[in-house]
Amino acid sequence: MRSYEQSHPWISFRWEPQHLPRAAWLLLGEAATLCTRLNTVALGAKEAEMIGYVSLLHGVVANAAMEGNTLSEDHLDRLLEGTFQLPPSQIYLGRELLNLVKAVQWTEARAKAGDRDMGPWTVQVMNAQVLKELPSGSGVAAGEYRSVRLGKLDAVPPEEIGHLLERTAEWLSGPTFTSEYEEERIPFAIIRAILAQLYFHWTAPFAEGNGRTARLLSHQLLLGAGVPAAAAHRLVMHAAATRSEHERQLRQAARPGGDVAPYIAYMARGFAEGLRALWDEVQRAQAEAIAHAGLAPLVDPDNTEAGRRQITLAKALMAHAEPLRTAQVLRLDPELALLYARLSPKTLQRDLEHLARLNLVIRKGRQLTPLPYPAYPFRAGK
Repeated sequence: MRSYEQSHPWISFRWEPQHLPRAAWLLLGEAATLCTRLNTVALGAKEAEMIGYVSLLHGVVANAAMEGNTLSEDHLDRLLEGTFQLPPSQIYLGRELLNLVKAVQWTEARAKAGDRDMGPWTVQVMNAQVLKELPSGSGVAAGEYRSVRLGKLDAVPPEEIGHLLERTAEWLSGPTFTSEYEEERIPFAIIRAILAQLYFHWTAPFAEGNGRTARLLSHQLLLGAGVPAAAAHRLVMHAAATRSEHERQLRQAARPGGDVAPYIAYMARGFAEGLRALWDEVQRAQAEAIAHAGLAPLVDPDNTEAGRRQITLAKALMAHAEPLRTAQVLRLDPELALLYARLSPKTLQRDLEHLARLNLVIRKGRQLTPLPYPAYPFRAGK
């Protein structure tokens, strides 16, 4: 018997699909469906790039926040632009985020190249990237296994690290997580990514950066299974948003005879919720693109100067999407104010009346209510 089997009996390399609650399987199925939709959705390059970039910011900040990093998505955005200067005492916080960005980009490049390796070499490279140029409190080089026990009670003895990483990689690549049915492929891949993170947490092979490395490994496994990058970030975003519950679930699983099903169910629910939010973002981007494309033939079929002005007005009102007074209209957008500055005040009134006839706005006295472009023709009810 190996020493970890006595000290960590919950590291059993077993999980029973029948122990997972029905609700968790339904959520995993929903997550798989949403991932498939995202893989096949049509979206303009600009909109897709923006959603992907924002997802990267959220995912990286969430990963770092799990270990105490206090910088925000806005800070990371400005760091990547080179427009943000941190005080000397906080430079390491920025380095943590930039390291994670490079590590995520590396995992995404490997996934595109078809590299599915998740063995010891891969996690050592990940850890080295996570800790690159960061001050060390342990004296152990980044990417090297620790040679002493950690203060954490749930970390395995150092002599078991190599064996456990090999065994975990073999287990996660084996028949336990494969299915003959295509519809089960992504659900099983999500479970594999969740359990990979859990087992890596228990092994804690490095003196520092184990949490960030574990979450990167989980991200890689999702990408390798065909989960879009913007979607894969939702797993760590859920853990960061519910950090105290995540810690509780980890403790619950690390018990003699511990059951991993509650942890899987907890992570599956949050992942599905995150994917719903992402799908809503994509649909809003689609609806906006459809609306902008449809405004020209609706508002200005003859391609006139007045029509082009009315299209600009309609876009500004749709972006506002809340009731306002007529006097507030020209404050919505500087371009709009400049457009009407040289025209008679009656021009704005005529343009608003034209949009009202097209059911793009409701006018009641001096009150305006913008109406959405009819981008969802088959939606039932209100």
